[in-house]
Amino acid sequence: INTAEINDDSNEYDTPDIDSTPGNGIEGEDDIDKEYVRVQYFDLSLLKWVSKVFITENGVTTEQDTGHTGLEQPEPVVKVDLDRKNLNNITVKFEYTIKITNEGQIAGYAKEISDYIPEGLEFMQEDNPNWTVSGDKIVTRELENTLLQPGETAEVKVILTWKNDPDNMGVKINIAEISEDYNDKGAHDIDSTPNNQVEGEDDIDDAPVALSIKTGQNRIYFTLIGIVLI
Repeated sequence: INTAEINDDSNEYDTPDIDSTPGNGIEGEDDIDKEYVRVQYFDLSLLKWVSKVFITENGVTTEQDTGHTGLEQPEPVVKVDLDRKNLNNITVKFEYTIKITNEGQIAGYAKEISDYIPEGLEFMQEDNPNWTVSGDKIVTRELENTLLQPGETAEVKVILTWKNDPDNMGVKINIAEISEDYNDKGAHDIDSTPNNQVEGEDDIDDAPVALSIKTGQNRIYFTLIGIVLI
């Protein structure tokens, strides 16, 4: 709301204005007026979850769909139990889905998405043609030309591989973040800042997995992260 008012006036006869007083801020007088504008806001959010697990044992690959959507609170842990006797012949890969949603009123782009790989998992270029290594993280610009209108969503995938080692067990938390955004209004995201790695903003999210050794058949479990961490 923008307001303008005459603060001071004068005339050769030094007579007061007949129907208003300068500088008194009283609405309804004819020396004051208001204009109203509505400012739209820009807001991209990110959700990340483990969507699939691939276990290859003795050259045979099995695929498990987790059924997760990224909306679970708290984030479930995807737990994989491995057979110690056959550990050298096992490969485990986790497919993560990253979903960008335009929750604002201005169309815009998630120009770049960054992923921070946890200790114990590794990036394989052949599994991720749309991702590249950039310093201590990996990045993708797969959506840089995808204009998201208010309410629209877009998804990208990334696959990380477990480093096969009997000592490489426990919870691995993978984090993704919007590291560059853009809109033609020049508006900043209303509730988050790209590439600042601040937990709690809605442009960053994590997804946990856990590995353990168990005698017998490989198994995948889904448990609450709070229980596992406790």
